[in-house]
Amino acid sequence: MSEVTLPGGVTLAYDLHDFTEPWRDAEPLIFVHGFSKNRKFWYEWLPEFARDYRVYNLDMRGHGDSSPVAADLPFSLGMFARDIVDFMDAMKIDRAHFIMAEFASAVAIEIAADYPDRVRSMSLPGFGYNWAAGAVSPKAWADLLREKGTAAWAQETNKHRLPADADPALRAWYIGEQSRMPVELLIKMFDQSAHLDQTDRLQHFKAPALLMCGTKAQQATADGMRQAQELMGDCRLVLMEGMPFNVMTACPQACIAATKEFLTSLRS
Repeated sequence: MSEVTLPGGVTLAYDLHDFTEPWRDAEPLIFVHGFSKNRKFWYEWLPEFARDYRVYNLDMRGHGDSSPVAADLPFSLGMFARDIVDFMDAMKIDRAHFIMAEFASAVAIEIAADYPDRVRSMSLPGFGYNWAAGAVSPKAWADLLREKGTAAWAQETNKHRLPADADPALRAWYIGEQSRMPVELLIKMFDQSAHLDQTDRLQHFKAPALLMCGTKAQQATADGMRQAQELMGDCRLVLMEGMPFNVMTACPQACIAATKEFLTSLRS
């Protein structure tokens, strides 16, 4: 693990994976986990991309081994987007490919809209943009967190994240990692997402994009994804049949294959 201190004193933890030919100037690829997760969740993805890209895998502020979010700091998507751009500056990365999962796709929209010159492409497994319209109630999840805490929330909501036949050991690990999250940050996130609709931001998303979505996702619908595809312009959509929202872990190999095909197509 490495750490970088950003302007303002926030520290982000990250790992660098680079198995490309040392004589080649490999393109940078930045992995950003979903909210309530950490960089460990990309365990199946990293070996598939580090041979062809210089891979940076980071923990967002408030997650994993990075700095906590101050209790008196309002929740802001722009803050997380700025952290990632500041991380790029610290690593001397002008532009990068991104793979950003789940609620981090809300941050991806902000990056693509506000910092378009920093983005080569965005691959988004578990994409969402109109969080207020999802079948899962962010308010109910915030209330559950207030009443029972993070561990109980992680346990009770896991059914929305993995298929019914998922390995019990994976399910237990998943719940355990989510249980590490500070309850205050999750409550702030769900309180905001209860009213969050980024539809009007999608028209500013100009970078090539790949959306990967489960057809049984509670946080988004296939029709909503098709609407996003139309609004975003240079955008491809892959629907994962029978999968929940969290496709990066629920069906990683299908997502990896789609992402590789997408990134390869950008070279031609």
